[in-house]
Amino acid sequence: MMEIQKIFERTWDFMLTCDETGQYYFDVVCGTVAIYTIEFPLNETEVKGWENEGEIFLQHLSYRVRDYPEEYLKRRK
Repeated sequence: MMEIQKIFERTWDFMLTCDETGQYYFDVVCGTVAIYTIEFPLNETEVKGWENEGEIFLQHLSYRVRDYPEEYLKRRK
């Protein structure tokens, strides 16, 4: 089983993890009445955003995931 390392977390908001291969995954809490999460691998552009901007990039990405969940549901792992 692959080991997953938690990199950054904001409770009830989002979590960034990384697996043994170096792949980052972003897990966002979505919904209002029914709560669900969308977890997907970060693409190269998103990884660069995280590396360059840090938490603020993740916050903006989490807003985008909640506003346009269908875009990210296709990328689920």
